Amino acid sequence: MPEVGTCIFTRKAAIYFGNKECFDDNKGHILMQNQPLAVCDKTAVAFKSLKGEDIYISESTYFYDGGGCC
Repeated sequence: MPEVGTCIFTRKAAIYFGNKECFDDNKGHILMQNQPLAVCDKTAVAFKSLKGEDIYISESTYFYDGGGCC
């Protein structure tokens, strides 16, 4: 994932629904199959840039109750 920039949480979630048990980007983010993970906007953009069809990024809900990827 990008090394620079501030993590801004607008309450997006990443959901991996591929055939493997999990998806590991080797940068600190492990997505378990069918389990949403709160991600910052920077990480959401990085996941979208992978152009994989097995990771869904939700729209922002702007609700935050703790947790997240960063």
